[in-house]
Amino acid sequence: MRFWIECTRHETNKPVHINIALVGSMWHDGERTILAFVGGDAERVEVTQTPEQIMTMHLGPTGAA
Repeated sequence: MRFWIECTRHETNKPVHINIALVGSMWHDGERTILAFVGGDAERVEVTQTPEQIMTMHLGPTGAA
């Protein structure tokens, strides 16, 4: 099963679609969010959405535990 998310590249402000099955980690760096891919030719992509916005947009809001 594959899940695709649409993010906005930080430097170009253009949309990019990412298969989240390939995202190994996601974190904040100041105002930026960094998605780090897994694999032999792993790369990092900077997006404008926060990790919370990305997860809520594609998985729905989470309730308080």
